[in-house]
Amino acid sequence: MNTEIWNLYKDSEQGKKAIGLFDLGDRPEYAKIQEIADYMKNKHGDFPSSYESDAFFVLETNVSGMKTPTQKTTTREEFEKFITDFDIVDFTIDEEGELRFHEDRVLMPSNRYRDKNWQIPFLSMALYINNPSMYKPIFYQSRFPVIMRNCDVLGIELPPIPRTNDYKQYMMYYWDICQTWNDFQKENNLTDAEFCACLYDFAPMLNTPTKQTELPNPTNVWLVGAAPGDFKFLDTLGDDTDGNPENIWQCNEKTKRGDLIVIYCRSPRSYIHSVWRANTDGIFNPFDYYQCRTTVCQGVKIPPISIKELREDTYLSQIPIIRKNLQGVNGVELSPKDYSEIIRYVKERGDNVDMFPKLFECNTMDFGEIKIEKDVEEKILIPMLNRLGYSDSDYTRQLSQKAGRGLKAIPDFVFLPQGEKHFASSPLVIEAKFDMSPMTERINAFAQCLSYARMLRSKIMAICDKERLVVFTVDSNGSADRNNPVFEEHWANIFSNELIGAKLKQLIGRDIVKNMH
Repeated sequence: MNTEIWNLYKDSEQGKKAIGLFDLGDRPEYAKIQEIADYMKNKHGDFPSSYESDAFFVLETNVSGMKTPTQKTTTREEFEKFITDFDIVDFTIDEEGELRFHEDRVLMPSNRYRDKNWQIPFLSMALYINNPSMYKPIFYQSRFPVIMRNCDVLGIELPPIPRTNDYKQYMMYYWDICQTWNDFQKENNLTDAEFCACLYDFAPMLNTPTKQTELPNPTNVWLVGAAPGDFKFLDTLGDDTDGNPENIWQCNEKTKRGDLIVIYCRSPRSYIHSVWRANTDGIFNPFDYYQCRTTVCQGVKIPPISIKELREDTYLSQIPIIRKNLQGVNGVELSPKDYSEIIRYVKERGDNVDMFPKLFECNTMDFGEIKIEKDVEEKILIPMLNRLGYSDSDYTRQLSQKAGRGLKAIPDFVFLPQGEKHFASSPLVIEAKFDMSPMTERINAFAQCLSYARMLRSKIMAICDKERLVVFTVDSNGSADRNNPVFEEHWANIFSNELIGAKLKQLIGRDIVKNMH
């Protein structure tokens, strides 16, 4: 963290106000939550309108008023016991203002970890009020990338997101995040209130605005559902976001930026409404009830195709999700053939099909058998590096670097390094993986590569797997916009399309990178 800028912020009126907001003092609990909620709503228009009531009336009263001594949950084992045991029960307030809990009216049983995990933004506020030196608030469910971006710009390396279907482990991930934040707080000599102001008010000021780059060609099609609350947004093609702030939609975890999103309006409409582009990869939100989401853009209305029409068409009626009566519609993959048959149906009906966005057919190329990460490096990445003008002597593989407390960090590819063996500088680092289709894999690969880029003061970084290469710029603060790469393309297209190959060479070709020192 840039301590000079932080000290200027801390002494400013804005900094004093934000720090004072998170300084709990002797204010009543509801007043604390209300003031913080008002602040977050002003800062982020899509902040949950019922946050304060949910945080106070449902969770804070249960956590502090019943049986949970949060001040004593100071180890991971104690926290695990806490999340295992606590439930949420109904309560009333008697004439004297005392809480009366009704053990026979359980609102959320202790074993409902998915429901409890979804309550982390409210639970975390309650824990912060009870024990601020141990716990910190997390305010978002469907916008966890905001937190990741703020951590990126501060130089905080969040622990890897667990890959699991066990929602209890995501609740434990909250504990792990808090420990990382507490370490950062101690290293920078921050109070609890200063840390919260740093994360939620100071860090966004440091985020360098990035220009939205052109979307990659769409290569996949996904079918998602819309509820009545989304119809206003859909009908205005995104001009009115009241029903769906930030254009966020549930999606399949393999959704890639640029993919086509076909939106089906559920009852009472029950028809296919429009086709959109995914503006981000699938976003993983560990504390969201629906963990996989994307944002959409460039919506195109199409002539409605009712569920009745879908059932009556010879081909469309046999698509598995339609045979299931469109139950569980969110994030279902449609094949290119399925999408072309939807267009065919509309055309046969006499409607104009020119508005349908076209699905891009990726070039095919035989890279040989790709079974492990090393195959990606040897059979795809290195041949491309040769095309970009690099020789074996221009990069170092598996360069061992000191990374604090005697630990070693080992980037896959370090280009044109300078300086001593340890703490050398390098304008470009590339991290290779076998498969980044699961969004948690890509999130963790990005974080890993960014940590290397910071260590080596790189100005550009890239991650790749057997399918794609993704390139990011790294700003002077050591931050990169994970949702807005400067280049993203399929390997087959990079190798076969001269224009795409030339664009990549202009970004990370040897002559370009050599002049970045």
